[in-house]
Amino acid sequence: MEEISDFEASFTDAPEEVSVAVLEPKMSAIAHRAPGHTWAPERALEVYGEGRVLDSTIAVNTTSTVAWFVVENRSEVRWGAPQALEQVTYELIVMYFSRARGLLYIHGSNNTGDYRELAQAVLGVASRPVTGMPTFRVLGHMERLIPTNVGLLDSRDHFNRFSMHVGSDVYEALTTADRQGKSQTHIAASGFRNGEKTTISAALSGRFWSMQTAPNLKAWTDWCDEQGAKLTDTSIDLASVMEGFIFPEDLTERPEGVLIAAEWPWPLFTGNGPGHQISHAGTAYPAVDVALEVADHSPIGSFRIRLTTPAWQIAYSADFTDTGLTYSPDELDGRVRSGIHEYSLEEWINRNKPTLFLAGDKMITAEGRLLAPRKDLAPFDRRRLTILNWAGVDIQKESQTATREPDSIQAYISAHLQQSQEFNILIDDDRAREAADLVGMKIDGDELVVTLVHCKYSSEPTPGGRVADLYELCGQAVRGAKWRQDHLGPLLNHLDRRARSFRARTGVSPFEAGSIEELYRIRELAPQLRPRVHTVLAQPGLSASACTEEHLRLLAGAETYVHALTRGTFTVYCSA
Repeated sequence: MEEISDFEASFTDAPEEVSVAVLEPKMSAIAHRAPGHTWAPERALEVYGEGRVLDSTIAVNTTSTVAWFVVENRSEVRWGAPQALEQVTYELIVMYFSRARGLLYIHGSNNTGDYRELAQAVLGVASRPVTGMPTFRVLGHMERLIPTNVGLLDSRDHFNRFSMHVGSDVYEALTTADRQGKSQTHIAASGFRNGEKTTISAALSGRFWSMQTAPNLKAWTDWCDEQGAKLTDTSIDLASVMEGFIFPEDLTERPEGVLIAAEWPWPLFTGNGPGHQISHAGTAYPAVDVALEVADHSPIGSFRIRLTTPAWQIAYSADFTDTGLTYSPDELDGRVRSGIHEYSLEEWINRNKPTLFLAGDKMITAEGRLLAPRKDLAPFDRRRLTILNWAGVDIQKESQTATREPDSIQAYISAHLQQSQEFNILIDDDRAREAADLVGMKIDGDELVVTLVHCKYSSEPTPGGRVADLYELCGQAVRGAKWRQDHLGPLLNHLDRRARSFRARTGVSPFEAGSIEELYRIRELAPQLRPRVHTVLAQPGLSASACTEEHLRLLAGAETYVHALTRGTFTVYCSA
């Protein structure tokens, strides 16, 4: 906050009617290459005229890198009124000159034109806009990039010069462009950057943008620096970027792959208030505390899941019908209440469909679309399997429970981790709707290091090569990756609520290390820290020597998804 305040205080000669502190520009810009290392932002007045620029003022910061001003635009009204009436609008224009990269970024709230005349006025007539295919470099260095809409320009068909493609149609748009004389006018996509979900779009005209709004000018300049680093990075191979797209595919039948996890839509975890309550057999739970478990790992037939709480379970099946993927209860259904409204659980779950995760890094969205990598995943390197000595552990006993049973997998891993590293807090979160079986946190400099530990019991008393033992464990890791979002805020709130609930119910503290006071301290400092997430899978029933290619592909798919969302490490503990 101090850095933002200093940045905003550095501007001089701002118009009286507008404060720099209230400016929230869209994340969009056009870049121009500068012929030198100097610029003259005050020359913008020559382009627009003093009479149109609010207070005839160009606000420039003391380092002469950022300038902004407001332009008054007058035009005739569009509904045929007398010509004496005019429509008045105000356009915010922001310029940021990066001497290090030799780029001038220009943002105009009207999103029209390339501002070539303005750039030449402040940089010199030798300046040139960055346009054409190099603009699409901003799509580089993104994870799980999904194109959401694509515009195509056809150089041959005079009767269908331009077409717009959205949803699953974008695959055809991108693949036919190469063989039918078509070129992309723009590509809009979503994906993950440094573990944060984001959007990024680019057009041949040179404009690049995101759906986000900058909370202040400093955030906009930082975003420009991030995009400018990619615009000037000639090592970004556009062909590889396009080949790495994950294309949505509309489904009419079950795709190949074993169901390994299901999770509620993310908005359920971010709402305020009590939220939705799911009741069954006379007992109600918040929807966020109702676990979704995979009931059947068969690669064919219906998707089968269980809604699970400490008091009840409700079995559901999902099949493809004329209206898409449809959920129905196997036997008795539940009820959902939100405020004064009440629905059957079947009606509610079909309006709030879970996300389904399949082996092979595949995902079925709530809209019934399949997202899958276009290339086979390289198997997980067998040498990365970490073998532990599980002496004294009942490998068929996963949970340590409130009595801290020492022969459980969870207790053994907790002791092992505390011997090898330090934690400010280590919390037992092992119950329905867990973030992980164990959650560890440590403040390390300017980072908040988070360890999410997922444990799984063995189906047999001795280790082996049973791939079914790994399905649910990989599903837990995939579900746990979502907690990296929003700078760990939802995770910290979840742990606070769960810790207090566990203590009230059992009389036992869930903290293996640290305390509730330390959790509160971390939550207060978290917005100032950079998250770093480690994901740990503990499965003593998995034998490293008996591990097959199917095991390795399953681990590879889970790691790919987890890494895209968390940008963190992935460790597997197993037996010899």
